[in-house]
Amino acid sequence: MSIFRNAGHCRPWSVALLSLALVAITQVGQAATVTWQSWTFDHTVSGNYDGLSLRDVTFQGRPLIKKISLPVMRVFYDSDACGPYADRLGGTLSPIPWANNAKLAQREFTLNGQQWYEIGIRDRIGSYDIYQVYYLGADGTIDAHIYSKGLQCVVNHIHYPNWRIDFDLDGANPDQILRDTGSGFEAVTQEFDANAASATDHAWRVRDKTTGLTVDVLPGFPDFVIPDGGTNLPVTAYSNNTVFGRVYRSTEDVGWKYGPNTQVPFNNGEGIASADTILWYEGFLPHSAAEGSGLWHSTGVRLVANLAGSPPPPPPPGPIGTQAFAGGPVSIADNQPGSPYPSTVNVTNLGGTIAKVTVRLDGLSHTYPDDLDIALVAPGGAAVMLMSDAGGTRDLNGVSLTFDASATGTPATSGQISSGIFRPVNYGTTDAFAAPAPGGTYGASLDSFKGLTAAGTWRLYIMDDSGTDVGTLASWALTITTE
Repeated sequence: MSIFRNAGHCRPWSVALLSLALVAITQVGQAATVTWQSWTFDHTVSGNYDGLSLRDVTFQGRPLIKKISLPVMRVFYDSDACGPYADRLGGTLSPIPWANNAKLAQREFTLNGQQWYEIGIRDRIGSYDIYQVYYLGADGTIDAHIYSKGLQCVVNHIHYPNWRIDFDLDGANPDQILRDTGSGFEAVTQEFDANAASATDHAWRVRDKTTGLTVDVLPGFPDFVIPDGGTNLPVTAYSNNTVFGRVYRSTEDVGWKYGPNTQVPFNNGEGIASADTILWYEGFLPHSAAEGSGLWHSTGVRLVANLAGSPPPPPPPGPIGTQAFAGGPVSIADNQPGSPYPSTVNVTNLGGTIAKVTVRLDGLSHTYPDDLDIALVAPGGAAVMLMSDAGGTRDLNGVSLTFDASATGTPATSGQISSGIFRPVNYGTTDAFAAPAPGGTYGASLDSFKGLTAAGTWRLYIMDDSGTDVGTLASWALTITTE
């Protein structure tokens, strides 16, 4: 049963509070105007259960956004142990303990040398404690952020926050949505639903077709925290975020009515190259039951105004350490490349240089594994053969194979391959991957990636190099440690 619900981590950082304006407002739903630094905007809780909205947002006197809101946060538990839920904020607001129990928190602070203005509301829905907030930077950045803690059931689950952004760059002129293709930004011409990672480095852009004013749309900063002394775990991998482009319709801004099982509707295939457009951004916010109910989880979307059309400022350097990045399923057809080819993960917010890389292939099945050639390629083109011509004729049935340079064994050349941890191995000498895989000789050890930077798109290439037999890969995971 689907359910609508309305309300009725320690990280090192340097924050110097400039001033604290914690505002107790009885009529939070009434529009109010804020002017701070070069920003001017109205804020309101509309009554449509779309959270705290910002309206008529300008920077240095230039219009950027007509309205940004959070119409829904979809929630799914493993095995449907609870829900699923369509959580809608802004019904009955809760006092904010770190804002002297006001219903609206506003403050100024400094983070990483940048001045910020914060405005947020708190809502409690079921067992969840949710803080929805906007951070406005003195440099022209808005970071729309969501924090959530609590467990409706003691089961792993995922929140999908959905921001709706009605851009009005330099007024009511048509605004285009563009995607970074790696060789530049290109306009998307029809309404679309797209994985955010389909743009190079998750970089999307909205541009006024007449004046050229742009706003870049990127994953949110991970360094923000709630000033309550609690622990926050920010999302730092964004491969599951989704972007939607729609033609503006006033009739579609009336609150979320579509339950938890529907992503953003209204895709009629209409042209958006010369239209008043809406961009929706859906985040991915996982919560493990083992983390408990007291840990804040957070994610967001970052909007960077480029008044002169200059490129957006680079994000802060990512932390060093170990992070895992999830890849999707691959279908392995007979005597041809897998689909997709390659399967990719995008690594972001991981600084330093690579000290170690491991790869896990989950649910790998094939009726003649000797046909398989599997390789991993780093963003800069360095390539390692993970497994080639191993296993002979013995079927693989849903095995989990982890490749680690420090493992002691390798997959068998002709014997049965069972789940385990192995060094990469290549029993063949004439294997060639189809384009766009790189040519030449592939490395034999994952240590080949040591000393490289991790950021960018990593590619997993799977080939079936002979006839008759097929297979599947359920998923894969890339784990990188930097120093």
